[in-house]
Amino acid sequence: MSLSPGDPESMGGYALVGRLGSGGMGIVYLGHSDSGRQVAVKVVHAPYAQDEEFRTRFRQEVAAARRVSGAFTAPVVDADPDAEVPWMATLYVPGRTLSDTVAKDGPLRGRALRVLALGLVEALRDIHRVGMVHRDLKPSNVLMAEDGPRVIDFGISYAVDNEALTMTGRLIGTPPFMSPEQFAAPREVTGASDVFSLGSVLVYAATGNRPFDGSSPYLTGYQVMHEAPDLNGVAEPLRSIAQRCLDKNPAARPGLDELRRMLQELPDSDVPAAVSVVPVAPGVSDSAEADRRASLTHPVAPGPAADEGRTEAVGTRTGHGRRRRRVLIGLAAALAVTGVSIAAVRLGPHQHDGSRSPDSVSASPSTGSAATVTLPPKHVQWDYQIGGAYPLAAGARVVSRDHDSEPAPGVYNICNINAFQAQKGEEHDWASDLLLRDAKGDVVHDKAWGEAILDIRTAAKRQRIAAKLNSWIDECAARGYKAVEPDNYDAFTRFPTHLKSGQAKALMKLLSAHAHDKGLAIAQKNTAELLPDHASVGLDFAVAEECAEWNECGEFADAFGDNVLVVEYTAKGMAKACTGWGGTLSIVRRDESVMPKGADGYVRQTC
Repeated sequence: MSLSPGDPESMGGYALVGRLGSGGMGIVYLGHSDSGRQVAVKVVHAPYAQDEEFRTRFRQEVAAARRVSGAFTAPVVDADPDAEVPWMATLYVPGRTLSDTVAKDGPLRGRALRVLALGLVEALRDIHRVGMVHRDLKPSNVLMAEDGPRVIDFGISYAVDNEALTMTGRLIGTPPFMSPEQFAAPREVTGASDVFSLGSVLVYAATGNRPFDGSSPYLTGYQVMHEAPDLNGVAEPLRSIAQRCLDKNPAARPGLDELRRMLQELPDSDVPAAVSVVPVAPGVSDSAEADRRASLTHPVAPGPAADEGRTEAVGTRTGHGRRRRRVLIGLAAALAVTGVSIAAVRLGPHQHDGSRSPDSVSASPSTGSAATVTLPPKHVQWDYQIGGAYPLAAGARVVSRDHDSEPAPGVYNICNINAFQAQKGEEHDWASDLLLRDAKGDVVHDKAWGEAILDIRTAAKRQRIAAKLNSWIDECAARGYKAVEPDNYDAFTRFPTHLKSGQAKALMKLLSAHAHDKGLAIAQKNTAELLPDHASVGLDFAVAEECAEWNECGEFADAFGDNVLVVEYTAKGMAKACTGWGGTLSIVRRDESVMPKGADGYVRQTC
């Protein structure tokens, strides 16, 4: 990816030639020295350079990375954590992250899985040998180089002979890949914590699924601490190895030497081994069977009901399916997901490399379509009008409107449809059996918006739901829209007892294929947890609500090559968005009810 307007052209004597990635706390650039040596230069966002706590943390990262050297880590070449704008340069490692690799190519098997596993053990050996604990081993912190994996990002690593940096009392890590002791006693973590994380990473690499995957950080943390891992689909001998790595008791986990010996038994062939699968009873949906298995093997987490576990401000709404981000009710020990995990990676195939027009791409191969669709222009003025259409402000070049509205003349128009829920008052437009029902037979509702949830649990029902939604997509194309924005992709996160992420992705694939056939681009709305899967699902760009408020803009920017349309609803969120992403992403602030201009409560601001 080329440099963006406002990016520095050099840092610490290194010429910067393009962006490799970005996150909430900083940007990683591809740079080179005077001799031509390629490096990955991490540069902290200017506002964080004034935060002494963050600067201390960055110094810690530099010091930790410098202590570690080995064949399976990326060594530090140069750094200045005390500069006006702190930066660090590491050796550039060409390759995608493990998360990107699995999202694009599917799970690893045979030799590829064996090389990954043994390489990660060697990387942890080098890290532990100098008295360090990584504490954030996860798929996005593993680079898949040609000669083996590289473990990167020591931003929250811990020197076992020093007191941990507490970040004002917050736990730091990535819940699906944290160990139980990181939640319970973060100052007491040992190398066994990294072994637990390694077990989770290997399960993800082998299946594409995380062994702990709750609908929120709270529920995921509870699973890590109290529930058995989901190892369905993991073949032996890796299954038994993962079980030992994921033991709740650190003392029961294997040491690295023992783990290395066990992993050498992994098959070197790409022929898939038999996997242990719990048989599904005839006539039972995949979601219902998963719930039955869970009820037999896992205790139920205490706390709020699935549709009451989050709170939000609710206002009058007239447009389709806008979903404000819920505020998580806190875990007993507060969770803080890191925002600085910004990997030095080569551009993935979903990012624009300048070889084609940035405004047009071929439809994703996963859709089976060879159509060419037009993407929205990047970093422009735009508006979010799904609560009611009104004349565009001067200079606006993109607008999203409800599918019942006419597109605006002369600009890029996005058609918003409520894809996973029935619009309030339109429940009876859907066949009764296509509405999700609980064990009592009652329709499940999103109480915040008064909308019935669609039953996407079986392939047959997804086909019928897609048929109706695709008729709306046809109307969007006929009216002259250039893209479609299916709303409520994240409904499964609010109803985890009933719905699973794989079901949402399966429906979205049907919509993507149809949209591409009609020459329309298709947006991923929110749902940061499924960003690694966006290419395989066929999604082309993103509409992200409150990504600055939730420190997710970097994740969306990385996934979609900065083709992200941001909507913020608070002054605080807007300030963060403009400070961190105003030079890169398209940003607008709207009122919480996205009211049309002239209505009470209407708000629209730009950076």
